[in-house]
Amino acid sequence: MLSTLLVSFYLMCSVALVVYGLHHYFMIFLFWKSKDHIRQGSRAAEEKFAISDSRCPAVLTQIPLYNESTVAERIIRAVAAIDYPKHAIQVLDDSNDETCEIVDSVVAELQSQGLDITVVRREDRSGYKAGALAYGMQLSEARYIAIFDADFVPPVDFLRRTIPHFFAREKCGVVQARWSHLNANDSALTKAQSVGVDGHFVVEQTARSYNDYFLNFNGTAGVWDREAIDDAGGWNADTLTEDLDLSYRAQLKGWKFHYLPDLCVPAELPPQFRGFRSQQFRWAKGSIQTSLKMLPKVWSAPIELRKKVESTFHLTHYSLHFFMCLQALLALPMAIFNPMPFEISYLVWFFIPMGFAMLGPSLLYLVAELWISPDRWKHYFSRLPMLILIGFGVCVSNSKACIEGLIGVESPFVRTPKQGDKKQKMRYTEKQDLMPMIELFVAALTLTAAIQYFHVGVYGAVPFFLIYPIGIGMMGVKSLTER
Repeated sequence: MLSTLLVSFYLMCSVALVVYGLHHYFMIFLFWKSKDHIRQGSRAAEEKFAISDSRCPAVLTQIPLYNESTVAERIIRAVAAIDYPKHAIQVLDDSNDETCEIVDSVVAELQSQGLDITVVRREDRSGYKAGALAYGMQLSEARYIAIFDADFVPPVDFLRRTIPHFFAREKCGVVQARWSHLNANDSALTKAQSVGVDGHFVVEQTARSYNDYFLNFNGTAGVWDREAIDDAGGWNADTLTEDLDLSYRAQLKGWKFHYLPDLCVPAELPPQFRGFRSQQFRWAKGSIQTSLKMLPKVWSAPIELRKKVESTFHLTHYSLHFFMCLQALLALPMAIFNPMPFEISYLVWFFIPMGFAMLGPSLLYLVAELWISPDRWKHYFSRLPMLILIGFGVCVSNSKACIEGLIGVESPFVRTPKQGDKKQKMRYTEKQDLMPMIELFVAALTLTAAIQYFHVGVYGAVPFFLIYPIGIGMMGVKSLTER
């Protein structure tokens, strides 16, 4: 009975990994279908509906800040440099450190130059980023609202390239730009992250946008029609991914989102393992919270079945890490108690599912890099090994995030630390937890499983189960040493 239960759980993990792996192939197919229309359509809309004296709606740009002393001045000056005639700027500063002095000094200087820029401060940080955005909206009547997080540096033509798309498309609620990277080459960690981020922003967002599936505003580097925000019920802080939540509520109301993969807004990638893990934890937990909130509404909405299925994959994508972690925990018991012949079990439980699961995202990342530039295949192959390792490395932390999201454990919005152009030392405090020790324990379990498979002669399983202890162990060790 115990063996049957063990195999059943492992089979569940294998099936889930195969299914989510196949979904990556579907994203590649959708992207390939639409890739020839991306740049041509964008240029045509921007030329036909170019900003002029007769077509120049007022735009408000919001910059939410919380203790961002290393990057506050950079983002404010970058937004102030945007070339657009009717442009107001709100610095939504919830800081309680020296960031306040930096903000006040830069804003005062820009105001003296005649720019329409103000600092908005609240009595408390209720609702975190969502609360700040909602509060700032009440102080402006602008029709369109651009949002930039503190670590982004928008190009000067950002509004001239995004606003025309609201006129080119009926009931367009959001125009989202692609993230690029300021510090992609700083370390092995940032190099790996750059490939992973490119996969999402080049292939997945494009595939969904150009094939009429639901996609998400990414919290920054995009512009909203405020009517879409109001129609969807406004910003809510009941999930850690307020951007994903509002995106689905707006699209269920019939608003369309348009994505511009050829408009790049560079930003910082987390330079430390702890920051990367914290960011992934927030995104994983928030997406599960949003899936619990929105999937019942998606499946009861009068929309096509294909959209309901794809939205389910989209909102539950981070559960992939839960199945990876569960597989890691079951590896040693399977190696010891598996009732099937080892040669057969390896083929069924390891090689086939993980081959599908790992090859799918790897191909997606390659397609993304080749679309950006045909020459990027070189650095793709040099960065892929580290990307695989950190993907395995965060599975324990992200599993905890998924479980907390499912059972309703509340947690605050934890910002990702940033260094800025001067690579300043980040004064960043994070609550101490046992996660690094848990990661090292899971790494030891999977290493023992690899040794056990080698001992019984199933040599093909050994390399695969060595990825787990290397990735998870690296995450645990780096998190401890970065304290």
